[in-house]
Amino acid sequence: MGSVSLQLDEQVATVTIHNPAKKNALSFEATKQLRDHLHEVQYDDDVRCVVVTGEGDSFCAGAEVGGLAQVDFADHAAGIEQRFHEVVYTLMRMKKPAVAKVRGPAVGAGASLATACDFVYSSPDARFGWVFSNIGVSVDSGASFILPRLVGTRTAMELLASGELIGAEEACALGITNDVVDDLDGFVADRAHELSNGPTRALGEMKRMLLRGTHRSLEEVLDAEATSQTTLRETHDRKEGMAAFLEKREPAFEGR
Repeated sequence: MGSVSLQLDEQVATVTIHNPAKKNALSFEATKQLRDHLHEVQYDDDVRCVVVTGEGDSFCAGAEVGGLAQVDFADHAAGIEQRFHEVVYTLMRMKKPAVAKVRGPAVGAGASLATACDFVYSSPDARFGWVFSNIGVSVDSGASFILPRLVGTRTAMELLASGELIGAEEACALGITNDVVDDLDGFVADRAHELSNGPTRALGEMKRMLLRGTHRSLEEVLDAEATSQTTLRETHDRKEGMAAFLEKREPAFEGR
């Protein structure tokens, strides 16, 4: 059936999907575990960066289609709403950086899971595909929200309608990923460590501004940015950042 594990290493939490025999496809139960782990780290102040990945040579092949075929539609809809959608919502609203470490296929809900993270890094063998049309269904897991913001509406529709997989380099060129790296484990470990030592409250505010900025007027954006800056004004990290700048030294951020 597969499972999802949570590992803590200093200030970095790594959430790993374990179902390599099925390319880390998610059963309903595994999706519940994924949701619960993300909820746990979301509110843990000791966790300042979250990495999402899959065991072995796959990231996530989306939902276990065979399992879905055996589920009553009402239960299916409830499961998607309560589990898959909560996973995407939690990642995108989490007030700390989330990193997707992608090897091999990231397909369907798996592609949405990766792109719901703030940073996506892949190995050269990674492949991305929103393959919903291949099985005669519409999009889910936030794809209709996330994908057009990354690649534009026309390219998003092309990817969705074709259901084709695209390679790592093309995904990077389209803006679906941040980078393609050979030493994925080492690179992501260093990047997560760097992010976890950054001003994570400020990063969380940046996420919130970007998420909402695309559907606000200019006046609303400017007002929201002013409020955000005011919110951070009395934080430790803002004061430390300013002091470090004036003293010409590296800041020691604490995420508070």
